[in-house]
Amino acid sequence: MTTPTAEGFSMPAEWHPHERCWMAWPCRQESWGDRLDDARDAYATVAQAIAEFEPVTMVANPGDVAAASMNCGRGVDVLPMELDDSWMRDIGPTFLLDGKGSIAGSDWHFNAWGHKYEFYNKDARLAEALLDHLDIRRFDAPFVLEGGAIHHDGEGTVLTTETVLLNPNRNPGLDKAETERALCDWLGAEKVI
Repeated sequence: MTTPTAEGFSMPAEWHPHERCWMAWPCRQESWGDRLDDARDAYATVAQAIAEFEPVTMVANPGDVAAASMNCGRGVDVLPMELDDSWMRDIGPTFLLDGKGSIAGSDWHFNAWGHKYEFYNKDARLAEALLDHLDIRRFDAPFVLEGGAIHHDGEGTVLTTETVLLNPNRNPGLDKAETERALCDWLGAEKVI
């Protein structure tokens, strides 16, 4: 199996310029309870603020597209796509660059933060669906990771937490050294802290 690093791809720094911000419209009643409308209002406000400086795409369940479009306003694109929750950084792809102008994406296996929720199959398929929609090359990473569990400085160092990646509810067959090697292979990193 080929890896992004073997093909010259790596995760850019957190502050690297990007084309757009990706967000996911809140939809899980179980997470938000009677505050779901408040969460949607807050996400719309954040999306509108970001849209003043760069394009924003809000991914929303097909049944929520009209409400998301109305709340977010004209400056925010709304893309209908099936999802279970609103944490795009965790469920979406990690975009990668190769230094020659090509973009690819790592599609991590998602298991709802160690099976915290029973239903997450839509979120588990979102990265693949989004990369397919964008016609961006997909690297199918062979381990569980939430995108929000990693940060990259763009110079070869990945920052993460052992409590997430080494938790038995994520990758029970991988030890610390194997996990660090996998992060290097899939993010173009040289060092993991």
